[in-house]
Amino acid sequence: MFTMLGAIAEFERDLIKDRTTEGREKGQKLKELHMGRKGKDEKDVKKALKLFQERESNGLSVNEIAKMTGVPRSTIYAKAKETRL
Repeated sequence: MFTMLGAIAEFERDLIKDRTTEGREKGQKLKELHMGRKGKDEKDVKKALKLFQERESNGLSVNEIAKMTGVPRSTIYAKAKETRL
């Protein structure tokens, strides 16, 4: 009995997940929306990357660069990794 109830609950969960995914995709296509948080201004990110690349000469840590520019540390590291590839 419990196995049947579990199977029905799992099936319903999969249906809800599929419907939610389809709704998000339709919303993005119709309204050309970006889901999630807005990113930082590209100008600020470039400034942070420049400071990051020159950190040996300017003596700034990544935390200080993040505070100065308002760009999160994770973004600085991710963008720096992208430019190296």
